[in-house]
Amino acid sequence: MSTEAQAMAEPTGQGPKNPRVSSVMVQLEMKPLWEEFNQLGTEMIVTKAGRRMFPTFQVKILGMDTLADYALLMDFIPLDDKRYRYAFHSSAWLVAGKADPATPGRVHFHPDSPAKGAQWMRQIVSFDKLKLTNNLMDDNGHIILNSMHRYQPRFHVVFVDPRKDSARYAQENFKSFVFTETQFTAVTAYQNHRITQLKIASNPFAKGFREADPDSWPVTPRPLLSIPARSRSSLSPCLLKGSAEREKDTSKASASSSRTPTQPHHQLLPAPDVLLAPATYRPLPYQNLYPGSPSHAGSPRARLAPYPLPNISTAGDQEDPTLTAGLGLLPTSALCLVSNQASQ
Repeated sequence: MSTEAQAMAEPTGQGPKNPRVSSVMVQLEMKPLWEEFNQLGTEMIVTKAGRRMFPTFQVKILGMDTLADYALLMDFIPLDDKRYRYAFHSSAWLVAGKADPATPGRVHFHPDSPAKGAQWMRQIVSFDKLKLTNNLMDDNGHIILNSMHRYQPRFHVVFVDPRKDSARYAQENFKSFVFTETQFTAVTAYQNHRITQLKIASNPFAKGFREADPDSWPVTPRPLLSIPARSRSSLSPCLLKGSAEREKDTSKASASSSRTPTQPHHQLLPAPDVLLAPATYRPLPYQNLYPGSPSHAGSPRARLAPYPLPNISTAGDQEDPTLTAGLGLLPTSALCLVSNQASQ
Protein backbone atom coordinates (compact mmCIF):
# COMPACT_ATOMS: atom_id res chain seq x y z
CA MET A 1 0.00 0.00 0.00
CA SER A 2 2.92 2.34 -0.62
CA THR A 3 2.16 5.68 -2.21
CA GLU A 4 4.05 8.19 -4.30
CA ALA A 5 2.44 11.11 -2.49
CA GLN A 6 5.20 13.28 -1.07
CA ALA A 7 4.91 14.98 2.29
CA MET A 8 5.43 18.69 2.53
CA ALA A 9 8.25 19.80 4.79
CA GLU A 10 7.18 21.77 7.80
CA PRO A 11 8.03 25.45 7.27
CA THR A 12 10.58 26.49 9.83
CA GLY A 13 11.66 29.96 8.76
CA GLN A 14 15.02 29.37 10.38
CA GLY A 15 17.26 30.01 7.41
CA PRO A 16 18.80 27.68 4.90
CA LYS A 17 19.36 24.00 5.55
CA ASN A 18 22.44 21.88 5.19
CA PRO A 19 22.63 20.46 1.63
CA ARG A 20 22.69 16.95 3.13
CA VAL A 21 19.13 17.43 4.48
CA SER A 22 17.67 20.05 2.16
CA SER A 23 17.26 17.54 -0.67
CA VAL A 24 15.70 14.83 1.52
CA MET A 25 12.17 13.79 0.56
CA VAL A 26 9.82 11.52 2.52
CA GLN A 27 6.84 9.45 1.36
CA LEU A 28 4.24 8.16 3.81
CA GLU A 29 3.51 4.46 3.50
CA MET A 30 -0.08 3.12 3.76
CA LYS A 31 -1.35 6.59 2.92
CA PRO A 32 -4.82 5.37 1.76
CA LEU A 33 -5.31 3.55 5.08
CA TRP A 34 -4.26 6.63 7.06
CA GLU A 35 -6.72 8.73 5.05
CA GLU A 36 -9.52 6.23 5.71
CA PHE A 37 -8.88 6.43 9.44
CA ASN A 38 -8.58 10.21 9.30
CA GLN A 39 -12.01 10.54 7.70
CA LEU A 40 -13.53 8.70 10.66
CA GLY A 41 -11.34 10.45 13.25
CA THR A 42 -8.28 8.38 14.10
CA GLU A 43 -7.98 7.14 17.68
CA MET A 44 -4.84 5.72 19.30
CA ILE A 45 -4.90 3.71 22.51
CA VAL A 46 -2.68 4.87 25.37
CA THR A 47 -2.05 2.58 28.35
CA LYS A 48 0.06 2.63 31.46
CA ALA A 49 2.39 -0.03 30.06
CA GLY A 50 2.48 1.52 26.59
CA ARG A 51 0.67 0.58 23.37
CA ARG A 52 1.97 0.47 19.79
CA MET A 53 0.36 2.62 17.12
CA PHE A 54 -1.83 1.27 14.36
CA PRO A 55 -1.55 2.11 11.58
CA THR A 56 2.20 1.95 12.13
CA PHE A 57 4.11 5.04 11.09
CA GLN A 58 6.20 3.98 8.08
CA VAL A 59 8.03 6.13 5.55
CA LYS A 60 10.20 5.83 2.46
CA ILE A 61 13.12 8.23 2.35
CA LEU A 62 14.78 9.65 -0.77
CA GLY A 63 17.56 12.16 -1.49
CA MET A 64 19.98 11.33 1.35
CA ASP A 65 23.73 11.41 1.02
CA THR A 66 24.60 7.71 0.86
CA LEU A 67 27.86 8.17 2.83
CA ALA A 68 26.56 10.59 5.48
CA ASP A 69 25.17 9.54 8.86
CA TYR A 70 21.59 10.36 9.77
CA ALA A 71 19.41 9.92 12.83
CA LEU A 72 15.63 9.54 12.49
CA LEU A 73 13.24 10.50 15.26
CA MET A 74 9.61 11.33 15.98
CA ASP A 75 7.76 13.53 18.42
CA PHE A 76 4.11 14.41 19.04
CA ILE A 77 2.74 17.91 19.46
CA PRO A 78 -0.76 18.90 20.67
CA LEU A 79 -3.07 20.12 17.92
CA ASP A 80 -4.79 22.59 20.23
CA ASP A 81 -5.31 23.49 23.87
CA LYS A 82 -8.60 21.63 24.31
CA ARG A 83 -9.83 18.44 25.87
CA TYR A 84 -12.44 16.38 24.01
CA ARG A 85 -15.21 13.91 24.71
CA TYR A 86 -17.11 11.61 22.36
CA ALA A 87 -20.88 12.07 21.99
CA PHE A 88 -22.28 8.63 21.22
CA HIS A 89 -25.75 9.93 20.28
CA SER A 90 -24.28 12.06 17.49
CA SER A 91 -21.10 10.02 16.81
CA ALA A 92 -18.95 13.14 17.00
CA TRP A 93 -16.14 14.59 19.09
CA LEU A 94 -17.05 17.61 21.19
CA VAL A 95 -14.92 20.07 23.13
CA ALA A 96 -15.08 19.22 26.83
CA GLY A 97 -12.92 22.03 28.20
CA LYS A 98 -9.38 23.27 28.40
CA ALA A 99 -6.48 20.91 27.92
CA ASP A 100 -4.81 19.19 30.86
CA PRO A 101 -1.32 20.30 31.87
CA ALA A 102 1.22 19.45 29.20
CA THR A 103 2.94 16.08 29.47
CA PRO A 104 6.75 15.80 29.50
CA GLY A 105 8.00 16.33 25.97
CA ARG A 106 9.80 13.29 24.58
CA VAL A 107 11.23 12.18 21.27
CA HIS A 108 11.51 8.63 19.96
CA PHE A 109 14.75 7.75 18.16
CA HIS A 110 14.57 4.99 15.61
CA PRO A 111 16.53 2.06 17.11
CA ASP A 112 18.81 1.89 14.03
CA SER A 113 19.95 5.50 14.42
CA PRO A 114 22.46 6.68 13.44
CA ALA A 115 23.02 4.95 10.11
CA LYS A 116 24.29 5.77 6.65
CA GLY A 117 21.94 7.33 4.16
CA ALA A 118 22.32 4.30 1.90
CA GLN A 119 20.91 2.07 4.65
CA TRP A 120 17.92 4.31 5.33
CA MET A 121 17.02 4.53 1.63
CA ARG A 122 17.41 0.81 1.02
CA GLN A 123 14.08 -0.15 2.59
CA ILE A 124 10.92 1.12 4.30
CA VAL A 125 11.60 2.77 7.67
CA SER A 126 9.12 1.59 10.28
CA PHE A 127 8.55 2.98 13.77
CA ASP A 128 6.90 -0.21 14.99
CA LYS A 129 8.70 -0.06 18.34
CA LEU A 130 7.18 3.28 19.30
CA LYS A 131 4.69 3.06 22.18
CA LEU A 132 2.20 5.55 23.59
CA THR A 133 1.47 5.81 27.31
CA ASN A 134 -0.54 7.98 29.69
CA ASN A 135 1.75 7.22 32.63
CA LEU A 136 3.38 10.47 33.69
CA MET A 137 5.98 8.51 35.70
CA ASP A 138 6.95 6.28 32.78
CA ASP A 139 10.63 5.35 32.81
CA ASN A 140 10.67 3.17 29.67
CA GLY A 141 11.11 5.99 27.19
CA HIS A 142 7.57 5.77 25.81
CA ILE A 143 5.80 8.82 24.40
CA ILE A 144 3.62 10.33 27.15
CA LEU A 145 0.25 11.69 26.02
CA ASN A 146 -2.92 12.93 27.69
CA SER A 147 -6.05 10.90 27.01
CA MET A 148 -8.87 12.69 25.16
CA HIS A 149 -6.42 15.13 23.57
CA ARG A 150 -5.54 15.49 19.88
CA TYR A 151 -1.98 15.15 18.62
CA GLN A 152 0.04 15.53 15.45
CA PRO A 153 3.04 13.21 14.88
CA ARG A 154 6.16 14.81 13.39
CA PHE A 155 9.02 13.06 11.61
CA HIS A 156 12.56 14.49 11.75
CA VAL A 157 15.66 13.70 9.71
CA VAL A 158 18.84 14.81 11.50
CA PHE A 159 22.25 14.94 9.82
CA VAL A 160 24.97 13.76 12.19
CA ASP A 161 27.50 16.54 11.70
CA PRO A 162 31.06 15.32 12.32
CA ARG A 163 32.38 18.83 12.97
CA LYS A 164 33.49 19.68 16.48
CA ASP A 165 31.37 22.84 16.59
CA SER A 166 28.30 21.04 15.20
CA ALA A 167 26.13 22.63 17.91
CA ARG A 168 26.39 25.93 16.05
CA TYR A 169 24.76 24.36 13.01
CA ALA A 170 22.03 22.46 14.84
CA GLN A 171 19.22 24.43 13.16
CA GLU A 172 20.65 23.66 9.74
CA ASN A 173 21.21 19.94 10.21
CA PHE A 174 17.62 18.70 10.51
CA LYS A 175 14.46 18.71 8.44
CA SER A 176 10.94 18.04 9.75
CA PHE A 177 7.97 16.49 7.97
CA VAL A 178 4.30 16.58 8.92
CA PHE A 179 1.55 14.35 7.53
CA THR A 180 -1.83 15.80 8.44
CA GLU A 181 -3.58 12.46 7.82
CA THR A 182 -1.70 10.94 10.77
CA GLN A 183 -3.19 13.19 13.47
CA PHE A 184 -5.23 11.37 16.08
CA THR A 185 -7.03 11.52 19.41
CA ALA A 186 -5.44 9.68 22.33
CA VAL A 187 -7.93 7.43 24.16
CA THR A 188 -7.83 4.69 26.78
CA ALA A 189 -10.60 2.79 24.95
CA TYR A 190 -11.96 3.20 21.46
CA GLN A 191 -14.93 5.56 21.37
CA ASN A 192 -16.07 5.31 17.75
CA HIS A 193 -17.20 1.75 16.93
CA ARG A 194 -16.34 2.32 13.27
CA ILE A 195 -12.72 2.90 14.24
CA THR A 196 -12.78 -0.39 16.14
CA GLN A 197 -14.19 -2.24 13.14
CA LEU A 198 -11.66 -0.69 10.76
CA LYS A 199 -8.73 -1.56 13.01
CA ILE A 200 -9.88 -5.16 13.37
CA ALA A 201 -10.39 -5.46 9.61
CA SER A 202 -7.03 -3.93 8.64
CA ASN A 203 -4.70 -4.99 11.47
CA PRO A 204 -3.01 -8.35 10.73
CA PHE A 205 -2.50 -8.87 14.48
CA ALA A 206 -6.28 -8.70 15.08
CA LYS A 207 -6.89 -12.05 13.38
CA GLY A 208 -8.20 -13.52 16.63
CA PHE A 209 -10.94 -10.87 16.79
CA ARG A 210 -12.03 -11.57 13.22
CA GLU A 211 -12.28 -15.33 13.91
CA ALA A 212 -14.09 -14.91 17.24
CA ASP A 213 -17.55 -14.55 15.66
CA PRO A 214 -19.57 -17.54 16.94
CA ASP A 215 -21.80 -17.43 13.85
CA SER A 216 -18.83 -18.36 11.68
CA TRP A 217 -17.85 -21.42 13.73
CA PRO A 218 -18.49 -24.74 11.94
CA VAL A 219 -21.09 -26.88 13.69
CA THR A 220 -20.71 -30.63 13.27
CA PRO A 221 -23.58 -32.76 14.58
CA ARG A 222 -22.33 -35.45 16.91
CA PRO A 223 -24.12 -37.87 19.27
CA LEU A 224 -24.30 -36.57 22.80
CA LEU A 225 -23.89 -39.97 24.42
CA SER A 226 -21.21 -41.38 22.12
CA ILE A 227 -18.28 -42.96 23.92
CA PRO A 228 -14.71 -42.42 22.69
CA ALA A 229 -12.88 -45.61 21.85
CA ARG A 230 -10.09 -44.93 24.32
CA SER A 231 -12.48 -44.73 27.28
CA ARG A 232 -14.65 -47.80 26.48
CA SER A 233 -12.32 -50.20 28.25
CA SER A 234 -12.69 -48.29 31.52
CA LEU A 235 -16.49 -48.62 31.61
CA SER A 236 -18.42 -51.47 33.17
CA PRO A 237 -20.00 -54.09 30.89
CA CYS A 238 -23.49 -52.91 31.76
CA LEU A 239 -22.87 -49.32 30.73
CA LEU A 240 -21.11 -50.38 27.55
CA LYS A 241 -23.90 -52.74 26.57
CA GLY A 242 -26.59 -50.09 27.11
CA SER A 243 -24.55 -47.43 25.28
CA ALA A 244 -23.93 -49.79 22.35
CA GLU A 245 -27.63 -50.52 22.02
CA ARG A 246 -28.55 -46.84 22.05
CA GLU A 247 -25.86 -46.02 19.50
CA LYS A 248 -27.10 -48.84 17.27
CA ASP A 249 -30.67 -47.50 17.41
CA THR A 250 -29.47 -43.94 16.72
CA SER A 251 -27.42 -44.99 13.70
CA LYS A 252 -30.37 -46.95 12.23
CA ALA A 253 -32.71 -43.98 12.66
CA SER A 254 -30.28 -41.52 11.05
CA ALA A 255 -29.59 -43.90 8.14
CA SER A 256 -33.31 -44.27 7.39
CA SER A 257 -34.06 -40.53 7.58
CA SER A 258 -31.15 -39.25 5.49
CA ARG A 259 -29.60 -40.34 2.23
CA THR A 260 -26.21 -38.93 3.20
CA PRO A 261 -24.16 -41.67 4.86
CA THR A 262 -22.70 -40.70 8.19
CA GLN A 263 -19.83 -42.44 9.95
CA PRO A 264 -19.69 -41.55 13.64
CA HIS A 265 -16.57 -42.68 15.40
CA HIS A 266 -18.39 -45.51 17.19
CA GLN A 267 -19.26 -47.12 13.84
CA LEU A 268 -15.56 -47.52 13.09
CA LEU A 269 -15.16 -49.83 16.09
CA PRO A 270 -15.80 -53.56 16.05
CA ALA A 271 -19.14 -54.80 17.27
CA PRO A 272 -19.62 -54.74 21.05
CA ASP A 273 -19.93 -58.53 21.02
CA VAL A 274 -16.37 -58.72 19.67
CA LEU A 275 -14.91 -56.24 22.15
CA LEU A 276 -16.74 -57.57 25.21
CA ALA A 277 -17.41 -61.13 26.23
CA PRO A 278 -21.13 -61.89 26.69
CA ALA A 279 -22.06 -61.38 30.29
CA THR A 280 -24.58 -63.48 32.20
CA TYR A 281 -26.53 -62.03 35.08
CA ARG A 282 -28.17 -63.87 37.90
CA PRO A 283 -31.10 -62.35 39.73
CA LEU A 284 -30.32 -61.38 43.29
CA PRO A 285 -32.77 -60.52 46.04
CA TYR A 286 -32.64 -57.19 47.81
CA GLN A 287 -31.47 -58.74 51.10
CA ASN A 288 -28.30 -60.14 49.49
CA LEU A 289 -27.23 -56.70 48.29
CA TYR A 290 -27.62 -55.20 51.76
CA PRO A 291 -26.74 -57.84 54.39
CA GLY A 292 -28.65 -57.51 57.63
CA SER A 293 -31.53 -55.62 56.10
CA PRO A 294 -34.94 -57.03 57.23
CA SER A 295 -37.26 -58.23 54.51
CA HIS A 296 -40.19 -56.26 55.95
CA ALA A 297 -38.31 -52.93 55.87
CA GLY A 298 -39.84 -52.07 52.57
CA SER A 299 -38.16 -50.48 49.63
CA PRO A 300 -35.69 -47.65 50.37
CA ARG A 301 -36.38 -44.26 48.91
CA ALA A 302 -33.98 -43.51 46.08
CA ARG A 303 -33.98 -41.51 42.85
CA LEU A 304 -34.53 -43.33 39.60
CA ALA A 305 -31.53 -43.99 37.41
CA PRO A 306 -30.83 -41.01 35.11
CA TYR A 307 -30.59 -43.31 32.05
CA PRO A 308 -32.42 -46.44 30.84
CA LEU A 309 -31.21 -49.65 32.42
CA PRO A 310 -30.22 -52.59 30.25
CA ASN A 311 -32.61 -55.51 29.97
CA ILE A 312 -31.55 -58.12 32.50
CA SER A 313 -32.99 -61.57 32.15
CA THR A 314 -32.14 -65.10 33.16
CA ALA A 315 -30.98 -67.84 30.85
CA GLY A 316 -34.60 -69.00 30.46
CA ASP A 317 -35.83 -65.48 29.47
CA GLN A 318 -38.02 -65.45 32.62
CA GLU A 319 -38.01 -62.17 34.54
CA ASP A 320 -37.48 -62.52 38.27
CA PRO A 321 -40.18 -60.64 40.24
CA THR A 322 -37.75 -59.79 43.04
CA LEU A 323 -35.25 -58.13 40.68
CA THR A 324 -37.95 -56.47 38.60
CA ALA A 325 -39.36 -54.79 41.66
CA GLY A 326 -35.96 -53.34 42.58
CA LEU A 327 -34.77 -52.16 39.17
CA GLY A 328 -35.80 -48.60 39.78
CA LEU A 329 -34.20 -48.55 43.23
CA LEU A 330 -30.64 -49.65 42.51
CA PRO A 331 -28.01 -47.87 40.42
CA THR A 332 -26.65 -49.69 37.39
CA SER A 333 -23.14 -49.83 38.85
CA ALA A 334 -24.45 -51.82 41.84
CA LEU A 335 -26.09 -54.37 39.60
CA CYS A 336 -22.91 -54.83 37.57
CA LEU A 337 -20.84 -55.11 40.76
CA VAL A 338 -23.09 -57.82 42.10
CA SER A 339 -23.12 -59.70 38.82
CA ASN A 340 -19.34 -59.67 38.68
CA GLN A 341 -19.12 -60.97 42.25
CA ALA A 342 -21.63 -63.66 41.47
CA SER A 343 -19.77 -64.81 38.37
CA GLN A 344 -16.59 -65.13 40.43
